[in-house]
Amino acid sequence: MQVNLKTACQHTEIESTSDLSSFSEKLLAGKVMAAIADLSLGEVYITQALAILKSIDKDLPLIIITKRDKQELAAKYIGMGAADYILTDNLLRLCPVIGREAKTYSEVTAGRKARQEIKELQNIINAAEDEIYVLDGITLKINFANRKAVQNLRHSTDELKELSMNDIMMDVMPLGFMSGWDRNKTRKTFYTRMKRKDGTVYPAEAVFQSVKTDGKTAILGIIHDITEKESAKQQAMILNKAIDASASSVIITDKDFRIFYVNKAYCTLSGKSLTESVGSDIHDSIINNSKTDDFRQALQNCSKGQSWVGEYNRLGKDGETHIVLGSVSPVMDEKSELQNIVIVEEDITERIRIKSQLMHAQKMETVGELTSGIAHDFTNMLTAIGGFASIMKRKMDTESNLFMYVDRIIDLTIRAKSLTQNLLNFSRKQMQADRVLNVNELVNTVSGFLSMVIGNKLEIHKELSPEEINIVGDPVQLEQVIINLATNARDAVSKEGILTISTDRLMISSKEAGGGFKEYAVIKVRDNGSGIEEKKLKKIFEPFYTTKDEGKGTGLGLYIVSDIIARHNGLIECQSELGVGTEFIIKLPVTEKKPETLKEETEVKSTRSAVILLIEDEKMVRDSLMNALDAYGYRVIEAANGRDGVEIYKERHNSIDLVISDIVMPVMDGIEAYAQMSGINPDVKMIFTTGYVGETHKRDNFDEKDHVVLLKPLLVKELIKRIEQLIQKN
Repeated sequence: MQVNLKTACQHTEIESTSDLSSFSEKLLAGKVMAAIADLSLGEVYITQALAILKSIDKDLPLIIITKRDKQELAAKYIGMGAADYILTDNLLRLCPVIGREAKTYSEVTAGRKARQEIKELQNIINAAEDEIYVLDGITLKINFANRKAVQNLRHSTDELKELSMNDIMMDVMPLGFMSGWDRNKTRKTFYTRMKRKDGTVYPAEAVFQSVKTDGKTAILGIIHDITEKESAKQQAMILNKAIDASASSVIITDKDFRIFYVNKAYCTLSGKSLTESVGSDIHDSIINNSKTDDFRQALQNCSKGQSWVGEYNRLGKDGETHIVLGSVSPVMDEKSELQNIVIVEEDITERIRIKSQLMHAQKMETVGELTSGIAHDFTNMLTAIGGFASIMKRKMDTESNLFMYVDRIIDLTIRAKSLTQNLLNFSRKQMQADRVLNVNELVNTVSGFLSMVIGNKLEIHKELSPEEINIVGDPVQLEQVIINLATNARDAVSKEGILTISTDRLMISSKEAGGGFKEYAVIKVRDNGSGIEEKKLKKIFEPFYTTKDEGKGTGLGLYIVSDIIARHNGLIECQSELGVGTEFIIKLPVTEKKPETLKEETEVKSTRSAVILLIEDEKMVRDSLMNALDAYGYRVIEAANGRDGVEIYKERHNSIDLVISDIVMPVMDGIEAYAQMSGINPDVKMIFTTGYVGETHKRDNFDEKDHVVLLKPLLVKELIKRIEQLIQKN
């Protein structure tokens, strides 16, 4: 048989086997196009062979070779799946049948493969994350839409096939979309918005590709939903705006410390634009000093993943130094290697200065409290000294050689009283009332104790006007102005220097004086120190601005000076030259009034003997006043505190003409004692004395303006004058 087959089908490769196992292996090899089985092998064999063939490839043809008397059996096998049968006496027909069946099998296999590939392609298209469409090239009607398109648009597949692309696209396909498909461009990419079935829209990127099939044009469309991309872009934009709007500087560098991003706050602080900053080394704008050592070390430690927070100095615009609170944070990649460094800085220059000023103010408040306490004790001693001196003077013969010395003691007591009040004014316990001042006397007074303030570093020269120049003002505040300017002069000289204070008159035109001409007193304070740079002159009167080294200036001295002069309706200006010196020119309005002379009043005589209740807790003051009042003929009853005074007044108020009481006392103060005495006698006459001023006794509805209040140290003649005024009032 095999010989006959090879003879009949010379161009066909034929392999033979009678072993079903070998038959199965040959079929599984996939090279068989057709199988031939001789019916003479027996029905069992043929049946098994047919079953094996159909289990491996149901489309593979099996041709039965049989004798004429077995045709019915062969036909039976055709019914079971065999392709055809050939009679042994007509083998010439075998080769055409084999060719026919092999061709049919080849076509069936190709079709099956094509269907499989199409199925796989459909699975891929449906699994795609983008929407994929196949459109009619003319009408843009949707012929196919993948699963993602159905999910995104919320239309069914059948619904989509009833629509065109323009039905689901908010922005209609671009004008001229179809033009040029057959000439140059077969691909178009653009941004669009897709419309869902419920009317909501989402942004998308569209790519359309023309495809020629059977002389017709189809369009393949791929739509990428960029909602997340747009959201991320929007978030990035918001984040960028937020960082840019931050009051803190934000700097991002690469691992080599080169800046590639800065926000607006950094540009404002450094005075550099974004273009100027990007690409520069982060170290270039840091001031080299001890404060920046930690910052530089922190940059190096970023490679180890270490963060840092601390203070350091940064170079600002115009070369100014700014103190910043900065954080240095590393950004590591997936390999834990340094990729970027993020630096966030807050300019705390003003905060540091304000904190320094607050500490300074607190110290000054403490000094003021201490000064007030010392002044109180001092006034008591001066009251006793003045009282005893007045007694000596009253009882001493005016022709005595010692009379002038007693007079001198009283004069010094008066001056000491003024000094004590000045101390209290400096401690901000009292606002001195404005009064007429002689400018030359003001300069002489303040220059007398300037040496105690500025030491021996400066030699003080005075160039005073020969004529009298009077102004209205607060002497303590104006003295403070000169002291502040002198202190600045002391700090400006590096060797033995000269401080010159001069006075003069000046007529100022309407441009400066606000209309017409006005006469001003001029006080000039000049030094031969280091001078001030021209660009800094415009700022020297600003609060918290100082030209001194860090830690040597509060930045409030010249601000206070300018504020005091402004409150006196005056003007102040500064002229300076580096290496030559600085001159401050103060201009204050002149007055035609004359200053009052500070001196002890003329002798006052008591009109009659009167009973006085003296309430004073300090024994030496009480003794001094008792003796002084006794010398003037008054009868004095003493009490050591308010409670004792009230008890005495209850018993003897009908015979007591007047009460003199200190305000601040232990057990019961003078204000409470007065309240209780007023309950006993509403017409009680009372003189209050105190070494404190200001807010100390502005309580319990007590107003000094409604009472006679004398400040210690008491001048005996002033006290007698007040006693007589009250006694004779009725």
